[in-house]
Amino acid sequence: MRKEIFVANEYYHIYNRGVDKRDVFLNDRDRTRFINTAYVLNGFLEIPHRFDLQSLTPREWLKSRKQPMVEIAAGCLMPNHFHFLMTPLQDDGISKFLHKLSVSYTMYFNKRYERSGSLFESTFKAKHVDKHEYASYLTQYIHLNPLDLFQTKSRTEQIEAVRNFPWSSLPDYLGKNSRLSLLLSASFRDNILDMNVEEYEKSVLDLV
Repeated sequence: MRKEIFVANEYYHIYNRGVDKRDVFLNDRDRTRFINTAYVLNGFLEIPHRFDLQSLTPREWLKSRKQPMVEIAAGCLMPNHFHFLMTPLQDDGISKFLHKLSVSYTMYFNKRYERSGSLFESTFKAKHVDKHEYASYLTQYIHLNPLDLFQTKSRTEQIEAVRNFPWSSLPDYLGKNSRLSLLLSASFRDNILDMNVEEYEKSVLDLV
């Protein structure tokens, strides 16, 4: 049982990695499955029968999504872990959402790759974003995670690679779209960080 009490209108850094630090996203199909599963399960307690999670069909199911459990403000998928910045919209919303997401994705992964057992570490990690300075640092940290994938590139190439990394919400913070756009439900950059596109881009990319 988790000790954290997740408070409404407060944001939390949520992250988890593969058991024994193993990769949990092996290709774009896996990443798409994880993102689409997160989208659907944030409106349903379970995935509707005969729902295609790769293409999000049948579309009519999406019209009946209920009150989301969480609001996701930022995120990033790395080969062996993921990061989310979120706030609960229901009692115990974060724990319920992460549990459903982990179980569903693990079932998919184990069936696809013919394995068994746990995929993620026993419980997700959570840190309360209790200060404005930490909020700014945290989004920078999340969005710069992909730098680890581009260490052999020049600084200019690293900047372009991070700016356009599709499995991070950084493109959304820069006025574009990412593969995570489906999940994002608020403008954390505008409302909490009080930054426009140019200010946020400079604050992040100057750190590369």
